[in-house]
Amino acid sequence: MKRFQIACGVSQPSTSDTIAMNCQGEGKNVNLRIDYITRTMLGNVPDLLIDLLEVAAYIYCADQRLGRGSDKLTNFGENWRRSLHFSIPVRHPEVWQQDDVQKLLVETLGFLSDDSYSFDFHRANAPAQSKELYFSDLIDASMEHDEVAMFSGGIDSFAGAVDDIVTLGKSITLVGHYSSSKVRNVQKCLIEGLKQSGFDRKVSYIPVWVTNQGVTAREFTQRTRSFLFACLGLVIARMSGKESFSFYENGVVSINLPLAGDVVGGRATRTTHPKVLRGLEALFSTLLDCPIQIRTPLQWLTKREVTQKIRDAGMSNLLSMTNSCTRPRIWTETQKHCGVCSQCIDRRFAILAAGMEEFEPAKNYMRDLLLADRSTDDDMRMALNYVSLFQRVGATSKERFLIDFPEVVSALDKFTGLSADESGDRLYDLFQRHARAVEAVITGGVTKHAHALYRNELPAGSLLAVCFSRGHVDAAPASDYDSQAKAFIDRLTAPVLEFAIETRKKRVLFHGGLTLDGANFKVVDALLKNFREAKAAGMEVSFLPATSLSQHLECNDQSMRQQVRRLRKELDPLVVTLGVPLDQNTFIQNKERAGYRLNPTLREIAVADIKTYLPPTHA
Repeated sequence: MKRFQIACGVSQPSTSDTIAMNCQGEGKNVNLRIDYITRTMLGNVPDLLIDLLEVAAYIYCADQRLGRGSDKLTNFGENWRRSLHFSIPVRHPEVWQQDDVQKLLVETLGFLSDDSYSFDFHRANAPAQSKELYFSDLIDASMEHDEVAMFSGGIDSFAGAVDDIVTLGKSITLVGHYSSSKVRNVQKCLIEGLKQSGFDRKVSYIPVWVTNQGVTAREFTQRTRSFLFACLGLVIARMSGKESFSFYENGVVSINLPLAGDVVGGRATRTTHPKVLRGLEALFSTLLDCPIQIRTPLQWLTKREVTQKIRDAGMSNLLSMTNSCTRPRIWTETQKHCGVCSQCIDRRFAILAAGMEEFEPAKNYMRDLLLADRSTDDDMRMALNYVSLFQRVGATSKERFLIDFPEVVSALDKFTGLSADESGDRLYDLFQRHARAVEAVITGGVTKHAHALYRNELPAGSLLAVCFSRGHVDAAPASDYDSQAKAFIDRLTAPVLEFAIETRKKRVLFHGGLTLDGANFKVVDALLKNFREAKAAGMEVSFLPATSLSQHLECNDQSMRQQVRRLRKELDPLVVTLGVPLDQNTFIQNKERAGYRLNPTLREIAVADIKTYLPPTHA
């Protein structure tokens, strides 16, 4: 795990291994600017919220500046996570130093980005930077709107805005964060489109610019962006005298199942995960000593259903002006979607499933979802992963849903007013509807292009050709790449890693004949109780502190860690016998300060169901 020391509010680092970040004055390298605030609103912002803005800006910009490891499987687990220690000057250290505040910050950010956080808050030197420095273009107009909502310019945020403004008749203040002028232009064009459609009095727009200055970003996943976004929403809401604000995002993306087995932890984005939002609510409520609510009005809708809200509101003509692509640097005047990133893939599936492709033609994308050749790089992998995931979801029964997709479990108790069972039922139904939408797009595409598919006129590396050829595996592949792609998608649909416990002989058994016994069994036995109890209760598997594991093994901390490493090494043969991609957390996960646990994605089965023969390899 990479460790970083970040000194904030200073122009120069005090040591060679420290990174200096500063929002104002000499050595400024973090930009924070909020436009179009009324003079009345500015008078309503307390110093504590200015502290929050600076804290959020430092965390977000540090996230971008400090690189993670490779996105390849090799050494992925150990390189992906970072240990980040922030030293931040604040105007109200007595608030920020509270144990509850620090705990909520560490836990919420840790789950959001899968990093380890620690903070040292100290009093800002007098005089602290004036709050007016962050606000420009002050206006005198009244901004008394019904609600405050976050606005990115994507399909979900625009659909939520038009549903509230056009369909429900509300007036909304939309807060848009941007780090490039291209993103801001998207937001401004959509706002102008709403105003020209007769809703000038129903909408106002507050753009916020937060970015590194003079530093090239190294980390583009931006896992902490939603923390920054939420802090901005809270500040604008409180400046408007409100105690709530909204995130517009569909429920499938909110839970955001990982697309593949190597997409672990924070790589599967958790920007609006219910656990994150409840953590932010608790943090904000503790900071301000009043209840703060974050609404998610699109939580129980799929992307297709959200997209249809734009049509239902009569705003389909503005659909093509929205933007979901994560790669603004490569946008052109006519093509502002790469068609390759997960957001572009998700967006295009939704538009096709909603029957709204006439409002956004395929030529708007640099890579067509169904027909373009994706064989030149890793692009095929993202699209195949997406289809494969929702194939598995669609084929999963309600009884198996939480077992086969344990990532859902952490959200079950985070929906206000719903029991865990009720949440599970609604999430299963939500994901089934989305899986059917994905299937409809693929089958519709196969029907539409049947002649071209039969004649091998489509690129063998296109998503449609690969999905079509999987149903004709007896035919010779059109190319070597096609053969590799089919083998790859077969591996994606392989079962999750299964094991059995042979209690009498004190052994852990795996398919293919691999066993763990002796000291390795003792490690698994120590973690088994938490794993079984969590699975039985439908809860998240808790970590066993490192000290407790050492006590169970009757050794010191160093010896315990060596034993865990030896156990992980013993599992290497599974790569060959089962085709299971391994990283250091595949079987036993560990998290700094939390401890160790059996990976929640594992499946414990009966000893009698373990197959000791070697399974045949895929052709």
